[in-house]
Amino acid sequence: MKLSNFFAIISVFVATFAMAQTRQINLQITCMQPYCGGARPSAEMLAEAQKPKPFANKTIIIVSAKGKADSVKTNTNGELVLKLKKGNYKIYESWRYYKKAAGGLKIADFDKECLKNEWKKEIKEIVVSKKEFKVIDKNVIVEDCPWNLPCILESAKPPASD
Repeated sequence: MKLSNFFAIISVFVATFAMAQTRQINLQITCMQPYCGGARPSAEMLAEAQKPKPFANKTIIIVSAKGKADSVKTNTNGELVLKLKKGNYKIYESWRYYKKAAGGLKIADFDKECLKNEWKKEIKEIVVSKKEFKVIDKNVIVEDCPWNLPCILESAKPPASD
């Protein structure tokens, strides 16, 4: 009986120690969505396009300083709840991390050298220490209009809505 109590106490200690090694981090990922409509936008429409929107229901890639990657999906409000160990982490849009083309288009429709620079752009950096964490904003996510995607070749651009 005493041996089982000893193991129960050890189990609680190990679980507590393991949880103390990670920090819970709540953050919101936002994006900008420029006006892409066909009609001349009103001042209100342009003002609305300048406001950050939740990056809702999107896959985000988290990469540790050691190169270990994990993915997580934002909720409808663009929020993430992460449990991270002490260290540095970078957060990427999935298309950038997986070295794909923006907008789900064919990579052949983009300037490859330009894309290499785009793929390096992380959204945020998170620095987790024993007592606190810091979130550093790096690059704004912009959900561009199809004719204005970064690095798209002129010959691949769909017609713009005028």
